[in-house]
Parts: sequence; structure tokens; C-alpha cells
Amino acid sequence: MKKTQFLTAFILSLWLCTCESLSTADIAKDPVISLNSVELTERAFTGVDGLCKITVENPYSAAIPFPHIEWELFIADAKLTTGAIESDASIKSKSAVIADVPFHVDYADLYAAIASVKDASKNGAKETGFKIVLTAAFNLPVLGEKKLPLEVEGTMPLLQAPRFSGMALSIGKIDFTGITLNCNVDVENPNAFEIPFPNIDWDYSVNNNSFVKGGVERAAPVAALSVSPVAIQVDVKYADLYDLFQSLLAAGEAEGVLTLVSDLAAIPAFAGETLTLNLAGKLPLPKPPSIRFTGITVRNVNIFEGLLAGNSKIDFTIGFEIENKNSFAINLDSLSYTLAVNGSEWMSGNAPNKTAINANQKAVIPINATINTLTLIREIGALVASRKANVPYVCEGGVTITAAAFPCLDPLVLPFSLTGVTRF
Repeated sequence: MKKTQFLTAFILSLWLCTCESLSTADIAKDPVISLNSVELTERAFTGVDGLCKITVENPYSAAIPFPHIEWELFIADAKLTTGAIESDASIKSKSAVIADVPFHVDYADLYAAIASVKDASKNGAKETGFKIVLTAAFNLPVLGEKKLPLEVEGTMPLLQAPRFSGMALSIGKIDFTGITLNCNVDVENPNAFEIPFPNIDWDYSVNNNSFVKGGVERAAPVAALSVSPVAIQVDVKYADLYDLFQSLLAAGEAEGVLTLVSDLAAIPAFAGETLTLNLAGKLPLPKPPSIRFTGITVRNVNIFEGLLAGNSKIDFTIGFEIENKNSFAINLDSLSYTLAVNGSEWMSGNAPNKTAINANQKAVIPINATINTLTLIREIGALVASRKANVPYVCEGGVTITAAAFPCLDPLVLPFSLTGVTRF
């Protein structure tokens, strides 16, 4: 007991010699550190900046040196980063100062170091807790070194990968030569800060074989908590498709898949990972109809009877055969033609009526025509007089085809040039 009293008296005497203004009550006091505030000062796709403010109080009657402060940042019980604060300043007696403890969390470092946190972000977690453990070491006169701990807790947002949403694949335009597919998709940013637009590569495959490829690049970032719409146009030319895949020549449709792939290289925390989307659908393969000229049939000859009156004529029936090679009905909306016989134009005209041609069926289109021109008398007379058996002809024109059961199919204007011989 006497030794303790002697030691206390000795320390007190040293203290009074060093700090004459202190009272005897100061020896029983300790400096105080406490949390003033903690906040996130900046959020970005690369990381989070934060600022922890702590209050350091000097309860003594004399100034004391600013403490040496060391701190460690923990996330999911794993130490992520450390830091220290040094200052030559002093804290006046009976006063307090606020010290800033800035910290930074790099998402790439965080996700590389703590797999569980990265997995949580992939599973939809939007934030995680963090803890800052501080130790303030005071070098006090007479009393020597004192270490005071402080723990600060808070939450910070997790970086979430962009994702595809609002997917739609539709036919933009289709005719008998090819099809244009329109893909509309949104790149969704679920984060409360903007992220770079991820470059997208796309590949359209037919029957599991790559057919046409492309890419989407955009300089503008995806704004926080928003979507960036993307439109992709895929042009399929049937001639090119059939050159590559002969097996499709007889097919009415094929399996088409549009694959979107983004490697997320623009976001360091997800470098090496990919975002993938497959949009599958049937690719229609409409076939152009075939046209065959079935010949000329003479129905009535009145050359000499109307010769003096100037209305000599020959009545014909011209036949066209249209074959529909598709699994849906088509309509022959118009047919125009010009017929040249034995090197001279005899007639031209149009089919009078529209004709429906059922799936995988043929239809014969008879067109009645009459030649009524004096300029052809010599040639007609020569043909009749010579009783020439085989007469060459050329029939040229075009047909317009629509598909009532396939409303998105553009009308087809199909020219034709048919040659052969006929008999009178």
C-alpha cells in the first residue's frame, strides 16, 4: 500500500513539473476518440470513395500531440486495405479536433480478393457491409503511450453486371429474295452510377451453322438505373443461304438463333466474363413461284372476212402455268405480257382477274387475246399459206405475287422471258 501511494505521488510530481497548469484530476482522464460521421463521397463503376470523420478530444489542461492513427478496412471479415494518418499538430487543452480518414474500395480488387462478395453481386445483392477498425496511439507527457480503439461500420453499394432485358426478335421485311430480322434488346444498368456501354458481338446461325455476324459499339455510357436500347438488323439473302446450305432448298423454314455476346471488358471488375443471350425463332424460307408458258391456241381466224373493213383478226388463247412451291397460298395479283411470234410483236396485255394458288399447287392462267392489225396481215397470211408447223415465239413480262396467309411478305414482282415454238 505504501509502495502504491509512493508511486502515485512520484508520477503526480513529475506531471506537475511538466504541465504546471494541469490539475490533479487530469491524471485520471484519457483522450477520447469517437465517430463524427461516415459517408460515401463518390460512386463509380471502378470503385467507391468514402470519408470517415472522427473526433479526437483532449480532456487535459495542456496541449497534447495529435495521435498516430492506423486503420484497417474489412469487408466480409476479410481485410481489404489499410492506412495511417500522421500529423505534427497538437490538440489544444480542453478542445477537440476532427480527423479525416479517407478510404477507397476498388471493385476489381474487392471481387478478386473476396469471391463471396462477387457471388453476392451476381445473385442480386445491391450492397455489402464494411467495417473500419482504427487505433489512435497518443504519446502523452509523463503518462507515455496510450492506444485507443474505435470501430466504424457502414454499407456500400456492390457493382452489378449489366444485363439484357426486353428482348424481341421480329421480321422487319421479307420477300422472296430474302428477309430482314429486327432484334430489339435493352442493355440494363442496375447500378446507381453510370457504366460503360458493353460492346456486343452478335452471330446469327441457321440450323446450328453460323451464317452472318456483326457487332454493336457505342461511346455513350449507360446512365444510372436506366436502360440503353439496342437495335440490331440481320439481313439474310436466300441465295447466299442456299449456296451454303443446300439442304434448305426444299425446306419451308429453318431454325434460326441470334446470339448476343458481351465480354464486359470495359468494366474491370468483370473482365474475362461474358454476358450472353440467345434469341431463337423459325426462319421462313418462301420460294418464288415458277412460270411456264403453256402455248398458244388459235380459237378463231377471220382474216379475209374483215379485210376490207379493216378489222381482220385472229383470236388466241395464251396459257401460263404458275406453280406455288410454298406451304402457304399465294395470290397472282397481276400478269402482264408481250408476245412476239416469228420475230414480230403480235400482242400485249394483262391477265383480267386475280387468281389464288393454293399451297404446293399449280394453276393455269388462260388469257384470251385478239390480233387486230393490218401490219400483221402479210406475216399471218404467210404463216397460214405456208402451213408452217413450228413457229418460234418469245413471251416476256412480269407477274406480281402476294401471300394473303403471310401478310408480312412483301409483294414479289417476278419478270419472265419464255421462248419456244408453237403450232398453228
